[in-house]
Amino acid sequence: MGFSHEWDSCYADGDQLSIWPWSDLVSLVNRHCKAILSKQNGRALELGCGAGANIPLFQSLKMDYHAIEGSTTIVKQLGIKYPEFSDSIVCGDFTSFQPFGELFDLIFDRAAITHNNESSIRDTLEIILRSLKTDGIFIGSDWFSTKHSDYESGEEVDDKYTKTKYTKGQFVGIGKVHFSDEQHIRDLFCKFDILYLEEKTNVILEPKGTANVSSWNIVAVPSKV
Repeated sequence: MGFSHEWDSCYADGDQLSIWPWSDLVSLVNRHCKAILSKQNGRALELGCGAGANIPLFQSLKMDYHAIEGSTTIVKQLGIKYPEFSDSIVCGDFTSFQPFGELFDLIFDRAAITHNNESSIRDTLEIILRSLKTDGIFIGSDWFSTKHSDYESGEEVDDKYTKTKYTKGQFVGIGKVHFSDEQHIRDLFCKFDILYLEEKTNVILEPKGTANVSSWNIVAVPSKV
């Protein structure tokens, strides 16, 4: 199973409960999805919605929002907070299946797919390909880069890009973390046409000893070839 069960424990303990839409995702959607946003009731699917930080964004855009989230704890909480989405936010493993049976204009994640090993990421991208409309778009935000300081720590698991068992830093207690360089990103997305690819690195000067954070933003569509 692709989903790291450590996340359910984090949510149950009140950790990782981000509640504000992620600024990079907001920018990417508004910049690259103008045609989708002009539609009536465009369909959006979030993979790994967590505590629902991005739900208000898609409510404001009047999109038909759906999500697959692996944590039973957080799905129950979201059902209480957003009863209007009780049928469209489901608990499941997005690396294995897409339960809604319909195609989407936009499929996106913010640092969710990147918490799997390479094999599960490739499985997820195949599911995305089958779940997008012909003119659909995928957006991935904050996929961790090999330039991230923590790529050199943790314990390698499954493949050379995936680490786990962190004892300090932002990845403690959350299972697998996958890092990518540019060549690896392009290989993972070999069945897509990449419209936008950004690698961003934040060099943290204070407090000293804090990891520098580096990650990728990706906008891609199914390859026309």
